This record gives sequence, C-alpha cells and structure tokens, in this order.
Amino acid sequence: MIKQRLTDAIESTDSETKLWKSRFAAAKAAYARADFKECESLLNRALEEAKHLKEHRFAVNTCRLGQGALCLATDKLDEAEKHLEQVIHEISGDSDPAMKELGAVALRFHAELNSEKGNLEGAEQDLDKACEMLETLGLEGAVQLAYAMGDIAAIYIKQGALTEAGEAIIASMEVLRMTLGPESPEYVRANVIYSLCHAGNEEEFFGGIEGAIEQMTYQMGRKHPSIVRAIHWYLGKLNERGDKTKIAEIEAKFGVLSV
Repeated sequence: MIKQRLTDAIESTDSETKLWKSRFAAAKAAYARADFKECESLLNRALEEAKHLKEHRFAVNTCRLGQGALCLATDKLDEAEKHLEQVIHEISGDSDPAMKELGAVALRFHAELNSEKGNLEGAEQDLDKACEMLETLGLEGAVQLAYAMGDIAAIYIKQGALTEAGEAIIASMEVLRMTLGPESPEYVRANVIYSLCHAGNEEEFFGGIEGAIEQMTYQMGRKHPSIVRAIHWYLGKLNERGDKTKIAEIEAKFGVLSV
C-alpha cells in the first residue's frame, strides 16, 4: 500500500493513538501557517502522549523530527541539528520499514539544514542516503522517495547542475502524479522545478524562480517555512548579482526581508 502521510505507518486504532495522530496533524497545520508557538505547544503535548502508545518508539521519534523541523523554520539551527541527529542516530540500522521511512524523512530535513548552512555537498549526501533507504521499501516508500528526489533536484539547481536536476525531477513527478495527483502542492512544486531546469538563459531562469515562488505561494501560503526559505534563497542570488532594485521589488511583493 502507498502511504501518503508519515503517521500512516502506525496502524493501531485505539483512542490514544487516534488522539496522538490528531494532535500531530494539528501541529503540522500550525507549522504550515507559521504559527510556531502553537506548533511547539502541540508537539510538546504530542510527545508526552507518544511515550504511552504501543508504538511509542516510532511516535516519539516522529515528534522529535517535528521539533527539528520547527527549530529549522525558526532559525534555531543548532537545536534543529540536535533533534534531527538524535532521530537519525536512534533509527540507524533499524530494519523496520516504518522506522526506515522515518529515518529517511529526518535525513531530508537534515539536508535542508545543511543547505541553509551553505553545505550543498552535505545536503546531497543526506538525500542520497534517504533515497537508498526509501528504495528498499518499494511502494510503501514511494511518496517519500518522490519528495526526496524533488529535494535532490532543488539542490542540483542551487549547484547550477540543471541537467541532473531535470533527470531527478522527472522521476519524482511521475510518482507524485500517480499518488497525490497533478493538483497537489507537491506535484506543482515538482512541475515548477522542471520548468526551471529547462530555462533557456539566465534571465529566463531568474524570471522562472520568481514565477515558481509565486505559484507555490498560492498552493502553500506565503508564511509556509518552505516558501520563506525559497524567497530568502532567491534574494541571496539577487544580492550576488547586485540587483538592488529587484531585491526591493521582491521584498515588497512577498513581504519578507533579506537575511
């Protein structure tokens, strides 16, 4: 069976597990709208509930992963690294499919952490490991594998390797189209990455980045941490070009300042 959500790995249907899943889903929703205080509160409560579940090891580490993602979104990079590496270490070598998938997702966020630090090579290594783990899961890991391939494509774009990015994103798009559908935010993200890979020149590429961010904003919301990171990366590239006029335009358009 193809799982679309990480928490689908827990099959228990008791009331405590249902409550935990509901709490974690609420934390994810708060994260997406950048209500980080509410997200932190929900994750803390979910973590305490997770400790008492039958499948507590998976649930506890899922909450720790959520805490790592939250710290990454709030620029607490050292804390994010601590949470994410704790999950990766805890799961390392585990043969259980659910735990392997969770470990792969932790590696995806660790890759984002490396990318934020400017360590694109480290990010690529994280994602390669994640893909290797997910490939062993077959259909159960298909959606997360598609996400990881999309992440790799994004890293290749940052490295200027558009051909390699195009190859990675095609594989991602096919899985996402069949599982989540072409209207899903994840597929739209993959589609805009594909468009960037086929830009004819630098001006078309930079124009494509702005269009991609705008399109993803409609899908995910301007405050979503992934959108904010994309805007900051774009502003950084504009700063490298010395394009102060465009920087001011983007800051006004998306309501975010350069960092």
